[in-house]
Amino acid sequence: MKKFVSIALVLILALSLLAGCGGETGGPDEGTTPDTDAKKVLGIILIDLTNQFFVDMVEGGNQAAEDYGVEVIWKSSDGNIDKQISLMENFIEQGVDCILVNPIDSAALEGVIRQASEAGIPTVTMAGNVDVDSNYCTVYNDYENTKIIGDIVANMVGGEGKVALLYGNKGNLVSDLRQGGFQEAMAAYPDIELIEQPMNWDPATGLKAAQDIIAANPDLKALHCVSDAVTLAAYQAVKDAGKEDQILVTSFDGNPDACIAVEEGQLKLSVLTGSKRAGYWNVQVGVQLANGERPDDQIINMATHFVMTDEMKATVEAMNLDADISIIGPQEAIAMADLYTDFEPK
Repeated sequence: MKKFVSIALVLILALSLLAGCGGETGGPDEGTTPDTDAKKVLGIILIDLTNQFFVDMVEGGNQAAEDYGVEVIWKSSDGNIDKQISLMENFIEQGVDCILVNPIDSAALEGVIRQASEAGIPTVTMAGNVDVDSNYCTVYNDYENTKIIGDIVANMVGGEGKVALLYGNKGNLVSDLRQGGFQEAMAAYPDIELIEQPMNWDPATGLKAAQDIIAANPDLKALHCVSDAVTLAAYQAVKDAGKEDQILVTSFDGNPDACIAVEEGQLKLSVLTGSKRAGYWNVQVGVQLANGERPDDQIINMATHFVMTDEMKATVEAMNLDADISIIGPQEAIAMADLYTDFEPK
């Protein structure tokens, strides 16, 4: 009899515990309070983790995660849009509090971003605009800045000759904006022949593209690339061809290595976005969304700065370009990039 009572008590206790858990697939019973002290979780998907810009973004983002007390899960798409979509689906299934993605192709992500919205998960397309109410876009003034670079380059080559552009890939908003701005600038100079080649944000691909362009166009006057990590690889192709004095090279992103290259005269200029700043800033936005706050605007901008030597600054100012731009020196840009937790969105 005692044995029977013991077994009965065990069964009653087990059933009561099961009921208290709400079953295997259910949530908390009515009247219970969720664990509001649990850390918010952000899922972040980058194009890849070989480009130094993205590697530095992780460092800045991890610092923001520490400062704001959230957990960040980083994933690489390895340059593959199908993998990027799959990673987003995984984050939706995990029920993270916010998903941030650097789109390879913004249009291709619309469906999965709508899935996230239906699941109650806000999203941030980092430099990629997708028209979904719960999605926010973080971006720089890429189009106008690159148009200014194009005008500077055109003036420096005398408004004629061959100019090369290495862009990222079609469908990526940053690449599209930076490519479009440069194209618009070149269109104002009918005697300039623009040669364009994708590099998929990959230094090795950019090096090969630059080598091919230089070999096919021995009279090339200038080369602009939309990302520092690839620009430095492309500059190696210029150097290997012995054409450092013939081909002027310009860039975008303001990474420390690129700033040093500007200081040493290898690059004429770059534009500081700041990879660590970008990582920190985007996690800030993700935390805000994860906490239920909503920014006033769905497109959120951050200020940028042109990086040049004093000599180059004087050259540009003498051009009297119709543009109001912030110009800083290479060392100031490096210092600003290091102080990536201290900035104000534009």
